[in-house]
Amino acid sequence: MDLSKLTYTKGASGRVPNDAVQSTPDNGVSRQDNLDVSKIPSAYQKPEGVLSSNLVFVLSGGEKKEKDFLRELIKQRRLHSLRVVFMSEKGQGLQPYQMNAKWLEIHKNGAFVIEGQTFHLDAMDEVFLLSDVDEFYDQLVQIMKETSAECQGRWIISNPCFEIWLYYCYLSDPEHDLEQLIPLTVSERSQRLKSLGNILVPGGLNPCIAFERMNVGIENSAKHYCEDENAIPTLFATRMYEMARYLIDTLNRYANEYDEFVKYKEEWRALKRRLT
Repeated sequence: MDLSKLTYTKGASGRVPNDAVQSTPDNGVSRQDNLDVSKIPSAYQKPEGVLSSNLVFVLSGGEKKEKDFLRELIKQRRLHSLRVVFMSEKGQGLQPYQMNAKWLEIHKNGAFVIEGQTFHLDAMDEVFLLSDVDEFYDQLVQIMKETSAECQGRWIISNPCFEIWLYYCYLSDPEHDLEQLIPLTVSERSQRLKSLGNILVPGGLNPCIAFERMNVGIENSAKHYCEDENAIPTLFATRMYEMARYLIDTLNRYANEYDEFVKYKEEWRALKRRLT
């Protein structure tokens, strides 16, 4: 199955209810803020009753930061031209071999269930599998060797972990900012990177804000991307820029939806600062 050519079927199986996947509250500015809505600039107009024209399945090793990053596309409160269906393992995440086993089962069955809702692969425009290298290097190498290309899916791997992508959405000098990670063992690097967030960026590596900074993340991470002889990203490298490019390009095909969303959020926060 060539997943890159799958199209969205606008039939019964293509409709996704708003409550199909849960997400976390907005750590930035949410619509529950006590602001005078009449004063919000009209740079972004929320279309009502629009059915998503693109459906993306994300199978993730991590279940918190990755989900927070994709929150706007999971809930579709303001973005309507692309919808993410997110799967992980609540409370513990998934190791690569567990992800691969789950994906092979889904690929074989052609469908999967999340919170009682059935989704079909023939309704998917793209499928992404998000994994950290962390201490799972050997697992990832084995998976890449053993899995046939037609059902391998698009693996989006980050080294050492997803937080390196969040870092690139804010900064772009890992050899200096993150040099203390280099001598650490692979099992120590992820925890140290997570602890550095609040030191490097005021407010930390907020995944919700990082979603609005994907263009920055793409530029920064692409410059630092490198693979080893086994096609695994080296330290401080992430393939997330590939997924981010797809998300932005797809959203912007519909009335520049992503660019307008970013502009709206910037104006919203500026107004909040003036009113508080």
